[in-house]
Amino acid sequence: MEAATVEDALKHPNWSMGAKITVDSATLMNKGLEVIEAHNLFGIPYDDIRAVIHPQSIVHSAVEMEDTSVIAQMGVPDMKLPILYTLAYPQRLHHDGSSLQRLSLKDLTGGLTFKEVDTDKYPCVDLAYRAGRRGGTAPAILSAANEKAVELFLDRKIKFVDIPKILDAVLSRAESEGVILDNPTEIRHIVEADAWGREAAAAAAAAAQH
Repeated sequence: MEAATVEDALKHPNWSMGAKITVDSATLMNKGLEVIEAHNLFGIPYDDIRAVIHPQSIVHSAVEMEDTSVIAQMGVPDMKLPILYTLAYPQRLHHDGSSLQRLSLKDLTGGLTFKEVDTDKYPCVDLAYRAGRRGGTAPAILSAANEKAVELFLDRKIKFVDIPKILDAVLSRAESEGVILDNPTEIRHIVEADAWGREAAAAAAAAAQH
């Protein structure tokens, strides 16, 4: 991790995505942000949301029902599929498979594996839970700080391992300085939190260089 380069971080084995989200995938901040999304979209308590590593990138989410059965959403690792669903929601558009690979049983013959997240190796996941549980504008501050930190990494101004260190510093500063709004009611509150998070991340990165 200490020696991970920009080129290393941008080598995703399954997905073809933009640079920012690919770095998020390398730090697992993408999973952390999805935990916050699941909490806010579906009202699920943070203690009931679990992020895991799935090397095959076929199961994109799974929900345990009251009777303990599990419903999973599965598909090939291609962003065209969620984009197609988003454009058609709440309906689903017919697709003939000409530009989107179908998921077949042969894709599952090697099995589906899931691993626990090593939060010592991937601290961004715990940082997302921390911001989410704090609530208010904390997730917006974390998301903005992450965008700035990733930008600095892609510009080769910080190391890969500096990303979570910067985010931790920003969250700690936000908590100690009382800048987190508990009940944001206007768009400007989020815009201001976003701007503060970016500035705080830049300041944390600059301080780390000295």
